[in-house]
Amino acid sequence: MSTPKFPKPSEFAADTRVQLVEETGHYIFTDPSDGGEYEYDEAKGAWFPMWNESLVEQQQSIYGTEQDDDVVEEQESTKRKNKGLARKKENTSVYVSGLPLDTTDEEM
Repeated sequence: MSTPKFPKPSEFAADTRVQLVEETGHYIFTDPSDGGEYEYDEAKGAWFPMWNESLVEQQQSIYGTEQDDDVVEEQESTKRKNKGLARKKENTSVYVSGLPLDTTDEEM
């Protein structure tokens, strides 16, 4: 996917690929080669891709399917269970303080 040649702001009115969306007041550029849409940010003076359903689906397909998500959730729940088992260890150590200095082991 190559980057299209975007028109300059002075060319917006004459370029048929650029449309003004009256609700938002933003200019939209449609790339004729792939149908991708870009929104013009006047503050930055740059075009940015617009998110649509097909673009979101394409991005999600790259990262895996819902089945993969279920496997990940299952693994995470197993890890949580294992951590819970590790926490159930009892501390059997006893700490005693304040004994007189002449206390023997037998007296303990």
